Amino acid sequence: MLRPNRRHETDPVTWDRCAREYEEGIVMGHPDVLAYENFEEDFLDALLLFLITQGHGPLRLLDAGCGSGRLHLRYGMKMTPESTGGTRGRIAFEPLMASGLAGVDGVDFSVEMLGLARRKLDAADFPPEVRRSLRLRHGSAFDPPPEFVKGLPVAVALCNTIGVMQGPEGARRLFEALRRAVEPEGGVVVISAYRLDAVAAYALSNYESTMNVSGQPCWLQPARFISQDAVPVPLEKKRAFDTGQCIRVAERGADGGLCRECVLERDPAAVAEAVATGHIRTHWDYESRWYSTERMAEWMGELWRGLPVWHVDGRRLDVLRAWPAQLAVLDAGDRLGEFFGRFGVPGGA
Repeated sequence: MLRPNRRHETDPVTWDRCAREYEEGIVMGHPDVLAYENFEEDFLDALLLFLITQGHGPLRLLDAGCGSGRLHLRYGMKMTPESTGGTRGRIAFEPLMASGLAGVDGVDFSVEMLGLARRKLDAADFPPEVRRSLRLRHGSAFDPPPEFVKGLPVAVALCNTIGVMQGPEGARRLFEALRRAVEPEGGVVVISAYRLDAVAAYALSNYESTMNVSGQPCWLQPARFISQDAVPVPLEKKRAFDTGQCIRVAERGADGGLCRECVLERDPAAVAEAVATGHIRTHWDYESRWYSTERMAEWMGELWRGLPVWHVDGRRLDVLRAWPAQLAVLDAGDRLGEFFGRFGVPGGA
């Protein structure tokens, strides 16, 4: 029995508040996050193309916690021939993807995030048939969407979405929900998460450098450097493995100007707690968790019991971009043995 949890009430408010800062500071900003997301995209491309070339298409991609529509934009571009116009960017038309991917369905609980996604898709000026195949829905990742296009379901929760799913209780529900979404048709689930043992090397510098997105981390002193309504702006961008114990910040007021510069320092006891537990907290009620490989394996064994699974340390696939990552993959149709065999990855949680 899951205990009551009020995170479902505060989480949408937190993400609505930081939607634009998240888009500019993380999705389009922090180099370590961009590297991780680029790895996820390349991995997902390879997985989808493997399924298509093995004759398992058409596929339908389900993005749980789709945020500002990163995958919608990516696969919309891959499904759009250059001759039809539209925003191209660096993502080229891919005929195999266009023929084998029926659509992308995304769900998110943040109205502001979905608004950003719709504006990006509208600006891309996709052909009508491509735009119709890119659906966005306001709701919970715990409630798999009804099928809107025919195809083998591939459900994903990327970029540590599981870490902001209302704690361990929510993480369990996500495992269960995504299994329900794909099992009847023998589909695939990919949950991409950060590892607990990467908190010291990655999380501390990451959250310090993006506190304008999610708030001042609770391990930085003085606590609550700025008022609740102002935005703390880091004046430097710390990278992974940075051992610096302080960071320069300023306050952004309602007029958008910066004032009140200050140096925030790490509190050793609070840092030790975050490193030991993987529980990231800020003064904006933002919470995230970086789960251990043992905890993820436990959930896979319990909640995905009876089906083929793959638990992959990101360093095995890409030691530079996926150093802090782990992948939990459910292979309900037992189709991915050859795919993971290419990387020497054994099955089983």
